[in-house]
Amino acid sequence: MAVGRELMLILALVLVIAVLVKVIEFFQADVEEADASKFVLEDLRSRYSDAEIGIMTIIPKTNPSGDRYFEVKAKVTENADSPCPERSHIFYNYPAQNFIAQPAEVITSGCEVCTEGICTIAFAEEALIASHTFPGTETVGVFLQLNDDAEPSVYEKEESWTVKWDSVSAGYFLLVEIHRNGTIVSVEES
Repeated sequence: MAVGRELMLILALVLVIAVLVKVIEFFQADVEEADASKFVLEDLRSRYSDAEIGIMTIIPKTNPSGDRYFEVKAKVTENADSPCPERSHIFYNYPAQNFIAQPAEVITSGCEVCTEGICTIAFAEEALIASHTFPGTETVGVFLQLNDDAEPSVYEKEESWTVKWDSVSAGYFLLVEIHRNGTIVSVEES
């Protein structure tokens, strides 16, 4: 009977040690991910001080040597409240790896959206630009020319985006609904 108790005690200790190892690994992963996030945000703030920034994804990876690192995808939007915001996705590896980081992905630039291939309005900045540059939005373009104080608000729906252009000096606002496939659903004055 004493052998059975000792065996049970040894198994219980092994189980406790295994649980402790997993708990320690969990907290170490969180600390490293938090470090990656902190590093990226600090770098973005210093490089793009006037832009809206944010982290989109943090994915744990392992390099060929077996060392762990994080692949971070961040967004940078310059001139966010203008009719022509410029959005890019910036990629980081934390800690830095011995290979060339992926180049930035330009989402909007030069007030253009869907210049090649199939049009998909995936981001608010794209919806904002489409709301005054796509065919059928000419009244919005005129509204923006006549009202320097016009400010946009963008709302995401399941299958579309709504962009509200409001101007104190105009006394009215425009609502533009854009389907995710790039077609203008409606332009309404209120």
